Amino acid sequence: MAVDTEIDGADSVDIRQAAALMADAEAEDPASPDPATPQASQDSASQDEPEEGSPSEAAEGSEGGAPDFWSAEDKVRWSEVPEDLRPVLQKYERQRIAYTEQKAQDAAKARQEAAAVAKAASAMVEQAAKWWEQNGSAFRKAFADKWSGIDWKALAEKDPEGVQRLIQQRQEEEALLAEAERRGQADRAAAEQKAEEDGLAARRAEHAKLAAKLPEYFGPDRARQTYDALSRFLFEKGIPADRIAEIYEAPVIELALAAMRWDRAQLALRSRASGEGGKTTPTRIPPGPATAHGNRSREAARQVGERFRQSGGASIADAAELIRLNDL
Repeated sequence: MAVDTEIDGADSVDIRQAAALMADAEAEDPASPDPATPQASQDSASQDEPEEGSPSEAAEGSEGGAPDFWSAEDKVRWSEVPEDLRPVLQKYERQRIAYTEQKAQDAAKARQEAAAVAKAASAMVEQAAKWWEQNGSAFRKAFADKWSGIDWKALAEKDPEGVQRLIQQRQEEEALLAEAERRGQADRAAAEQKAEEDGLAARRAEHAKLAAKLPEYFGPDRARQTYDALSRFLFEKGIPADRIAEIYEAPVIELALAAMRWDRAQLALRSRASGEGGKTTPTRIPPGPATAHGNRSREAARQVGERFRQSGGASIADAAELIRLNDL
């Protein structure tokens, strides 16, 4: 359905006139085919026709309708657009999407290239720092040995001009050595900073793994409490504090958490099994159906606890089952 939309003013045109002006502009473009030529029209139509899987599919929508990403309100107004103007809108929408995707690809490529350059530069700095660390002391010793054996007083009396040349040479070499030392220190500082940043990034990545896998212990509200408890537990087991501070790998922390929970399960089991004077307090089973869920859970915990005591606390499987049954 065609709808004429007029705009007040001497230069106003309606939608059909705008479409005609676009068509005239394309006809005047030397790069565009002559619409009056059947073959050119066919080629133009084939070029405008979207290929399967291309970005233009999102622009045209299904069966030439409104673009799929349009809102429901805008899709309703698609029927108001004149039919001869719809291909023009779809064509420029395809071009816009293709341009946006190309810019995104260019930006991603630029980021990758920048990251590669930064990585290569960082590697060069690390190599330079390592090289100076290995060879700097040898250069300083060679410089000192070269000039320490000269009798400057005797040489000045014998060859005043020659001693001035040697003094100048020594000063130049000393300046070069000092500059090399300064650069070596800067490279070492940069390498240490990079290593620290990489370490922090690795810690964040490992902590994110734990938060995703065990949110009940390492979620935003529980992480600090869990880490503090693990630090105290490992310190009580004899691990030095500086070594504990270096632990951040997710598998190692999971093992430490399992060990702490197992240790707590042992403590809870001994507390339940021991009474005053070391006597075992019998478990009272309340009357009721034998199939009650609470009775089954208590009975299962009692049986697992008995097996755990008989094994001398060596059964990891029984310890894990005790943790589960006691909600530890």
